[in-house]
This record gives sequence, C-alpha cells and structure tokens, in this order.
Amino acid sequence: MEPYQRLITQLQQLGSLAVAFSGGVDSTLLLRAAHQATGGQVLAITVDGPMQFRSELAEARKLAARIGVQQLELPIGWHDLPGLATNPPDRCYHCKRFILTRCQKELPLGYQLCEGSTIDDLQAHRPGRRAVVELGVRSPLLEAGLGKADIRSISRQLALPTWDKPAQSCLLTRFPHDTLLAVADLQRVETCEEALHGLGFSMVRVRSLGTTARLEFIGEELAAAQLPAMTKKIVNVCNVAGFSVVLIDQAGYRSGSMD
Repeated sequence: MEPYQRLITQLQQLGSLAVAFSGGVDSTLLLRAAHQATGGQVLAITVDGPMQFRSELAEARKLAARIGVQQLELPIGWHDLPGLATNPPDRCYHCKRFILTRCQKELPLGYQLCEGSTIDDLQAHRPGRRAVVELGVRSPLLEAGLGKADIRSISRQLALPTWDKPAQSCLLTRFPHDTLLAVADLQRVETCEEALHGLGFSMVRVRSLGTTARLEFIGEELAAAQLPAMTKKIVNVCNVAGFSVVLIDQAGYRSGSMD
C-alpha cells in the first residue's frame, strides 16, 4: 500500500496529533493512520452539534473505541453558531472556522490538529476549506496526495468498516440558502432520513422546502422508491416526521443540489 505508507510518513513528521473526527470514511482512515504513525499519541476530537446526526455521533464513538483512541466530545449549541440560523451561502466556512477554532482551544500542549480533506476536495465546492487554511490546520490525506478512491481502497485493505460507507453531510445542506432555521427543522429532517434508512435505503437526502420534502435517492434505489407499496411507506414516514407534501426527485441524488 504505497499511498498508505506515504501517509504514515507524512504523519510521523507531525509529532503528536489530534484528529477532527466525524466517523466518516476520510477521518476514520486518518485517525487509524495517525494512531499507527504516532504509536498511540493521538486524540480524536468530535463535535456534538445540532447540525449532526445522532447516529453519526454514535458511530464515531464506536470507531474511536475500535481503533483504540481516546475521544474528546465537544458539545455545541445552536446559540454557539452565530449566523448559521439563516443558512447563508458561506455557512460551511463560518461553521468550520468555529468548530476548528474550538478544537484548537482544547488541544493538549504540543499536539497538532489535523482534518480529513482530500485532493478531490480541491475540485469541489468546499467553502470550509478556506477556514482550514486560515487556521493552519493540517490536511494529511490531501498532503499525501490521496483521493476518495484511494481512501476507500486503503480502508478496505485495513478492514475498516467505513470503507464503503455512503457519503454524509451536515443537516444544514438539506435546506435552501437564506432560510431561517430552528433546531426543530433540523430534527425533522434527521427523523425523516433515519426512518427512510430504516426502510432499507442506503443513501437518501431529504431536501426540506418548508413542509415539503423533496427526496433524492441514489440511482439503483430510485426505482425501488417508486414502487407503489414502497412509495406509500415513504410518504407515511415523511408525514409522521412532519412533512405534509412528499416529492420524489426524478433526477436522483446530487451532491450539493441545494447550493
């Protein structure tokens, strides 16, 4: 695994490490590599905020324990995130800057904060990347030249359970920009998506337009969602979550479709 060895070498040059850890594909590989490269001198820092899925936080705890890394959880309230209540176009910048700044304040002396950006992120719409650069947070996966395909391949070889985990993003991405939001709005989307996963869908986005839910399914699951019996179940779980109108987007899942 030459790319993985390149990552290990990169990390060994940084000393003791703290990883901004979400439990996703990228940060899980980074945490695993950091644990190996530092001989265990690594800390996982996970933010617990209203824009995150409870299930993702639970998974992050399990993964940190599996890798054998101490985890620090930082609770963040909606009131701690000024400006995000209107979901501005540059929300990711302000959110990431606040979160990374908070993480840096909690670092043990001599520890370097790292996060999981990849080379693919340089080609995508990633407003939060600016905050990473401004704060001097290291991005070892990117610096080692690793892309998403590399990370999934390496994760599979290392038997990490996240190797085929679907992409996930924060709950704010389910809403149009410049929309006034409350915690209850985020929770409604979270409840709805979790219920849809319970119906067997591996990847789905509930785009919230007031009391209308526009659902995006990945290609191979879009057809299944439109079978009459399944559609009835989908509408029911969306209604229970608090949506009165349910639309299935014929274009399917599109990353950043609300941007």
